[in-house]
Amino acid sequence: MFRMVVDQLRKLRRSETFKYSLAAPSRAMLFARQRQNHGVFSIEIRENCGFFAIMQMVLFILMHCEENRLTPRISARGGLYGDVKGTIDWFSALFESVRPENGHATSHNVRTSTVRDPVQLGFRQRYDAALRLRSASDLFRSYYRPAAHIREEVESTCARLGISASTLGVHFRGTDKKFEAVTLPWVDFCRLVDKTLMLNPQLTNIFVSSDEPAFIEFFSAWPFERPINVAPAKLLSNGDKPVHFSGHPGLEIGREALVSSLLLSNCGHLVKMPSYLSAWSKIFNPDLPVTLAAPPKSREFWFPDSQIWIGQEQNMSGVPA
Repeated sequence: MFRMVVDQLRKLRRSETFKYSLAAPSRAMLFARQRQNHGVFSIEIRENCGFFAIMQMVLFILMHCEENRLTPRISARGGLYGDVKGTIDWFSALFESVRPENGHATSHNVRTSTVRDPVQLGFRQRYDAALRLRSASDLFRSYYRPAAHIREEVESTCARLGISASTLGVHFRGTDKKFEAVTLPWVDFCRLVDKTLMLNPQLTNIFVSSDEPAFIEFFSAWPFERPINVAPAKLLSNGDKPVHFSGHPGLEIGREALVSSLLLSNCGHLVKMPSYLSAWSKIFNPDLPVTLAAPPKSREFWFPDSQIWIGQEQNMSGVPA
């Protein structure tokens, strides 16, 4: 009985609801500080979570700014993708603004608030259920695009590997994702890819991306009737540790994650397991047809995969999206 009580308390401490409640005072102080910026919302992210989990925070910040007619000023330092001293703004190193500099945003001393956990903003509870794929894509792309050197790398890689509208993109997130999504045996996943190829004869080649070397080896040996190209990632997972916890240089991990997502977004169809990385391919290219092989678990049913799965279920049942 005592052990059950202890286990429940541990689950409560780890729950987002508990952390959200605990962060209420610091959240109130953050918004009070930002109100002094007179129309500018300036946030520096220093989070130790996955690259595209941080991109979700960026998306939420943009939603908040649109809703409240604020000018966003977003940076990201330290954490898993920056340097230890926090001198590199890795978000600005990988993305560039598509909007002209707002003179109002620089005409006074702007106070920047540092965020080390999403609950300090509380935006997921407010905005996640309201997000839709097309509008989220339009929103993000109206503010930011990948930096020129990233776009050039993606373009040259697509040309070299023949990635185009006739390519079936495949993404399998392994390692720690088993705790967040329903697992699917590799054999069943490959059979789903086979079925997708049968239903889409216009797809003439396959591009596969994964953080799990053993899966890539298994997938490449499967007798698909299409040539296969493997994502040119150099930084892979170390055993059961995800790639962003495997000791690789931070900025390079972020660059490879972004490039991988963009390469998948250039395909003609995408088959994937739940993953922020490949779900953001749909944000970068909202017209990309996506087949989600398994749903995220109920406690991890977050955008964009939540909306991809709901739309997929509606299409299968004949209900209008």
